[in-house]
Amino acid sequence: MTMDFEIFDINSIILGVMAMCLFAECIILFVRVSSLKNKMRIESEKIRTDERLKYEKKSNELEMLLKEREIEMKSEYEDLLSMAKTAKREQDEKLSLLDSQMRNARFAKERAEAEYARYLAAKEENRKATELYRHKLSTIANIDTESIQKEAKAEVYRKCLEELELYKAETLDGKKREIDSQAKRILIDSMQRILPQVPQSATVSMVKIPDDAMKGKIIGKEGRNIRSFESETGTTLIIDETPDFVYLSSFNPVRREIAKIALEMLVADGRVSPTTIEATVEKARKEIENKITDIGSEAIARLGVGRVHPDIVATLGKLAFHFSLNQNTLEHSIETARIAGMIAAEVDCDSSIAIRAGLFHDIGKVLSEASLSHAQAGAEMLKKCGEQSEVVNAVEAHHSEVVAETIYAAIIQLADTLSATRMGARMEATEGYIRRMNMLEQIAMSFEGVSNAYVLQSGKELRVIVSPDSVSDISAREIAGKIKTKIEEVSDSSVPVKITLIREVRYSETTMSNYNA
Repeated sequence: MTMDFEIFDINSIILGVMAMCLFAECIILFVRVSSLKNKMRIESEKIRTDERLKYEKKSNELEMLLKEREIEMKSEYEDLLSMAKTAKREQDEKLSLLDSQMRNARFAKERAEAEYARYLAAKEENRKATELYRHKLSTIANIDTESIQKEAKAEVYRKCLEELELYKAETLDGKKREIDSQAKRILIDSMQRILPQVPQSATVSMVKIPDDAMKGKIIGKEGRNIRSFESETGTTLIIDETPDFVYLSSFNPVRREIAKIALEMLVADGRVSPTTIEATVEKARKEIENKITDIGSEAIARLGVGRVHPDIVATLGKLAFHFSLNQNTLEHSIETARIAGMIAAEVDCDSSIAIRAGLFHDIGKVLSEASLSHAQAGAEMLKKCGEQSEVVNAVEAHHSEVVAETIYAAIIQLADTLSATRMGARMEATEGYIRRMNMLEQIAMSFEGVSNAYVLQSGKELRVIVSPDSVSDISAREIAGKIKTKIEEVSDSSVPVKITLIREVRYSETTMSNYNA
């Protein structure tokens, strides 16, 4: 019993404590709720006050804007009203001026009508006086009126003819002087605009080498490499004391260019032997063939010429390796085209046609048409490639071999002459030298069994290569003697020519591989 009572008392105490805590918590919650309510009321009052202030501020701003807009509108209205008043005043002034002009016009019309009436009256009086005068003249001279009129007309006609003849003579003389002066001006302008370029050497090219050791490689053992190179290219390789350079000499620009490219390849590679020389020269020949088309396209692009047939482009590129009296034929053609374009523009002709004809006028110089002149051969090619008739006739007639059908032929003749005859354009001595080189090669090639011939040492040596299959050693010696005799018969030069005839037989075999994969 004692223990149960104690337990009951402890539980009661605990329950009492918990009840008191709960009551205290309720009081605290109540206090907090009251505090939150007060805070919310304060916050709501603050928000309401802020919103009311914002509203009043916004309302004031809007009222200010409305007042400013009202002021602006009043100002605009006043400006428009002022402009309207000004326009009305100007309109009134114009109306007043028009009224005054209309009154003046009416007065002028009345005066004109009165003057016209007086003119008609005076005209009638003049007619009557003329009839009376004519009648009196016919009575005094005993000639009818029609005869007098015919004689007067004949006299007037005769005097008019005399005056017209004088006027015609003066006009023609003046125009002739004007045309002569204009032609002189065009020629002078064209000649002044030509660059006085002096042609470079047509027979020598330079190749840069890294050091003197390369000279030794190029020469080879006992001169084997240099002989092989000269034989393959048909040029003369000049190696002297000049540092860092060797020289290639040949009258044929295509051979010289092939030799230059091949030598540059050999110098870059560093391996020089007869085998590499032969392969490199063949590679250089193919490169030149590809380069020809690029040169033709570049010339066409320089002048802005339109679409051109591919065959013409390739043939045009060959002109870069052709010389006429030491003047590069392609550069001469480009120069002629530019001059022709200037002259055509001055005389109100189509410059594009003149430029096109000027560029193509010497294209026949690289065509192998033995029966035709270069002008006719070029014209035939252009006609086959579909060129227009004006260009074809200008090319064919630029040496007066056919009749000029258009003014462009005369323009091309003039431009060709200006380009060829300007100071420093051409050199006669070089042309004679090249003709002699060609003659020596043609003499050698005229014999049966000769496969190739090159002139070296500025015409002092003629190197002839024969086919070993068709020419024996004995026949080779006979051919060399015949070439010597023919050169002595044809050539009048006192310069001796050394004839070197080469008959070379090569044998090659390839072994089979014993390696089994």
